[in-house]
Amino acid sequence: MASKNNSTDLETPGKVDEIASELPKTISDATELTEKIGQRYLWVDKLCIVQDDITQRQANIWNMDRVFGHSVLLILAAGGENAESGLSGVRPFTRNSQQSMLPIRPDLTLVSTQELWDLRQSTPYRLRAWTLQEEFFARRRLIFVNGQVFFNCREASWQEDLVLEDRAICDSRQANDYPAPNTHDEEVFTNYAQMIREYTSRHLTFEDDVLNAFAGISSYQALELGATMKYGMPNSAFDWAVLWEPQAGLRRRASDQMVLPSWSWAGWIGPVQMPRAMNTSSGELQRWLSCHTWIIWYQWSPNLVALVWDVNMERKHKARWTRGPIGYEINNALDPYGRKATRFLVDGKSHIDKSSTFLDELAILDDPVFLSSPRATSGHMLVFWTLSANFYLRFRHSHKWNDCRDGAFSILDRRANECGYVSLDRGCEGALDPLNQYELIALSDARSLDVSGQCDWKAVENDLAQAVTMTESFAIVDQGPPGEDAGSWDLFNVMLIEWRGHVAERLGIGKIVRKAMRYALDPGPAWKPVLLG
Repeated sequence: MASKNNSTDLETPGKVDEIASELPKTISDATELTEKIGQRYLWVDKLCIVQDDITQRQANIWNMDRVFGHSVLLILAAGGENAESGLSGVRPFTRNSQQSMLPIRPDLTLVSTQELWDLRQSTPYRLRAWTLQEEFFARRRLIFVNGQVFFNCREASWQEDLVLEDRAICDSRQANDYPAPNTHDEEVFTNYAQMIREYTSRHLTFEDDVLNAFAGISSYQALELGATMKYGMPNSAFDWAVLWEPQAGLRRRASDQMVLPSWSWAGWIGPVQMPRAMNTSSGELQRWLSCHTWIIWYQWSPNLVALVWDVNMERKHKARWTRGPIGYEINNALDPYGRKATRFLVDGKSHIDKSSTFLDELAILDDPVFLSSPRATSGHMLVFWTLSANFYLRFRHSHKWNDCRDGAFSILDRRANECGYVSLDRGCEGALDPLNQYELIALSDARSLDVSGQCDWKAVENDLAQAVTMTESFAIVDQGPPGEDAGSWDLFNVMLIEWRGHVAERLGIGKIVRKAMRYALDPGPAWKPVLLG
């Protein structure tokens, strides 16, 4: 392993040959293979990155997209349990793979072939989070698995136990599972969503590496999305990014080196996905960001309050902007996130005016102990204004909300009528108390293509005697692009939060019928500042 003590010595010509016997078998086999195929250079993380030089290590980690993307070939030891497993077949007598054959008659024999996809799915390599960026960026792969060698690229796949010289057969066996870099603008958010789904389903030995192991993909996609990544989430479409959904019960990620926020998928262990019921073509997503979101997101620390999205800062260093913005549109005098209209009226004024005064409302400014704590100084806090209300939650037994996963909880209004659902990030562990009140904050407009439960809720809406009256100090303004039925957006995306001292943390994500806010539990809905950690 390269360190400050031996890095200069390792750079000496011929030094690697001298220590070849000390190298793990997989690295030793890879050096021999590199020489046999006529290549001069081999990148090995443990030898090329000085592991105890934090500055150099981080610089290399954030440039791994270039290392893998510019490589001639990726040598992939997919079947090895560890670095001593070696590359089967590189050295004599290191593999004993036999092809399964079944003679039918003298002139006919059936052969059982091995599909690369099936072989790789359960391998240690496929389960490691660090290896995703290798597969994503590499143009060509030489894959050693189950005693056989496969070759694949973005055009085709080849393997030893099949005759694939026929071009038609070869082309039909493309084996790259991931979208090629430099795809069309319309696909960039879809590609990001695919990477998040795949990455979070893999495992890390050290949980502190959650952002490092994603750094190469993050660097590349930041450029594609015209964004800066905030804990793995693009700030150019932040309202969409915070809507990530758990695919199974998650666990909070404990890190010794950093404080990871609950609002990012990086703060949790387990598989997540981006919103399923939303069109992720960049044009449709941009229209939604412009007309159906309202939160002005700020990143907060005791010494700095800054917009999560600042178009003037982004345009300075994002080459992608030569083709125009990908997510939020150019900011304007009304809204720094490029929205074209007021979404809420508070005390007769635009919610945008109210959103700039949040610091006056936060008690944290009077708590010196909190202000000096690692949590406060980490820089991951979000602060913003939005609509908040309390509801009951109970385990969902109905199937009214067909776009939510199993294990979600129903949202109940003050009359115990179901008006939405929440998927808990931790799953059903520690079931919620149905007698407790839970706080939901509205994040953005939503609609579902298949929500049969809305009709039942609307049927009792005329019972105004039990409704909480929206006062003149607060009102919702329906806005949408020309030609769009604003009434079709009759839901809110909501986040379930829990306050821990001055800071709220995310517990789940879901949807609620927008008008159900009038039937919230006492004291009713409120426009309030939230410090989200």
